[in-house]
Amino acid sequence: MSTRIETPLELPHIRLKNRVLRSAVHSFLPSQEGYMTEAEYAMYEQLAKNGVGTIITGHCCVDALGRANHEQVNIYADCFAEQFRRAAASVQAEGARFIPQLSHAGPRAIDNDDLVDVVARPLKKGREARALTIEEIHHIEQCFIAAAKRLQAAGVDGVQLHAAHSYLLSRFIDPTFNQRTDAYGGSIADRFRIVEEIVRGIKEACGETFPVFIKINIDTKHEDKAAYHEDMVWILKRCREIGVELVELSGVDFINQPKTATLYYLEEAARLKQLVPEQPLSLVGGVRSLADMEAVLAAGIDAVSLGRALIAEPDFVTKSLAGAEKSICVSCSRCFVLPNMHPGIRCVWAWKAEKARQKERQAQKSAQ
Repeated sequence: MSTRIETPLELPHIRLKNRVLRSAVHSFLPSQEGYMTEAEYAMYEQLAKNGVGTIITGHCCVDALGRANHEQVNIYADCFAEQFRRAAASVQAEGARFIPQLSHAGPRAIDNDDLVDVVARPLKKGREARALTIEEIHHIEQCFIAAAKRLQAAGVDGVQLHAAHSYLLSRFIDPTFNQRTDAYGGSIADRFRIVEEIVRGIKEACGETFPVFIKINIDTKHEDKAAYHEDMVWILKRCREIGVELVELSGVDFINQPKTATLYYLEEAARLKQLVPEQPLSLVGGVRSLADMEAVLAAGIDAVSLGRALIAEPDFVTKSLAGAEKSICVSCSRCFVLPNMHPGIRCVWAWKAEKARQKERQAQKSAQ
């Protein structure tokens, strides 16, 4: 018997073979030159072979001055485009969709002494960020648009704009960070302006039918939570009007949730879906079982996104459909730091398994 997550999702300009998305997570696998490695290609292929209908890549850098990590895939120049053709082809061969995520790190950028933000502000370690000029905002918009055009030519199925988790686009949207007084600050229409101009620019450059997804925070650290809820209602309505194919909802505090918590943002996501039913949505955050996935769909959300569960178990969907009770992921979030200490190892369970293998090899060597 098939489950609801296995049913196709018909969006305005793309059909997804099921309701399961791999949410963008940084893999730590690319080279420091900005290219996918064999391990990165293998990861995407493994996910596609194990029931993930749509794969959103880790965030890809659209501007040389906005790179977030040393081991991050780049797409800010033509030389980086061809790697996406290979990755897309391997995923599409399994009937899945391949959607690169586009991102600019803003003040979180590395190897850049001239850090920029929505407004000028002090940063950690005594550093300062200056406010972006209007001309620089327009330049960054063009970086996103050019990246989308390169990717379309490489055969991907669409792109997702990273407007969550304190990266640059999210900082324009969120009043916690945006205190501008020009056309890019103030009302939600003005705070969303940079995202809207990028979406419109991509549609103009790539055609109206080229799918554009957006990932956005469903919540805020700003004191006026009620106002942000109203902002989200406006954003979802606006996304529908400008042709955004699907909005993926995440949150600002997922890493601080209790380890036993699940479905962190479901209540608010369901509330927003009722208010803006015409905008397709996917939800990420604390999905740890088939029951969780089905609960998201039962609440009216169109699709479910998986992050850490797929880091712990790339075959999580396959196992879930075969009867596994829940993911082995314990929401420890060590996947954000472990690869820096043990390159190529992304989950604490994989690290423990490797330690056990090393111990066994050492015992065998000592016995000889």
